[in-house]
Amino acid sequence: MIRHPRRPTAALDPDLIERLRALQPASLGHHLTAGFLSPRIRALVPGRMLGRAITVRQPLPDAEPVHRVLDAIRPGDVLVIDRCGDDRIACVGEMVALAARTAGAAGIVVDGMVTDIAEIAALGLPLFARGTSVVTTRPLRAPGAELFGTVCPGGVPVRDGDLIFGDENGLLCLDPERPDLAALVACAEADEAREVDWRRRLAAGESLAVLNGYDTQT
Repeated sequence: MIRHPRRPTAALDPDLIERLRALQPASLGHHLTAGFLSPRIRALVPGRMLGRAITVRQPLPDAEPVHRVLDAIRPGDVLVIDRCGDDRIACVGEMVALAARTAGAAGIVVDGMVTDIAEIAALGLPLFARGTSVVTTRPLRAPGAELFGTVCPGGVPVRDGDLIFGDENGLLCLDPERPDLAALVACAEADEAREVDWRRRLAAGESLAVLNGYDTQT
């Protein structure tokens, strides 16, 4: 098993993080062209989720890599597991989710299968995956896994320490050191503030095309 040092990341402005947490991920999506994880990784336990990625690449049905990474979770982390295309064997169940939540994880993302979905839902820990399975990983002590490296869940490169932001509509990966992060948050906040007025105007019968400034004449 390859273990990389956890990526050192600069501390983020806590006020900026709270502003980001208050937004809908889709509000940021209006202003992004990359970083969208595949919609096939969907919210099986819904909930707004924001945190730093802690990454596992697990190409084989070996339980050890995920069990090992649990000891490195920091409060607020999002556990991100890349199963490298496997769509049959679950690598997260109730015990993994409970250990992650107890360590302070903000959620779990699996590009693959999970199990014990009712029990995980009862924990209230946001969980995103491709589906569920009754076939599970087991201790194999097999080589090939990688901890804290770059993974590619849903076709998007995710580095240990990147920001994972998601809700029932989907998942985003953001570089926490991108220089325009504050400006991106401000744009999304302005969009959501404008929508408050637009809801009232649309309910009164105004045209969404006109509100958006489109020429409605053909």
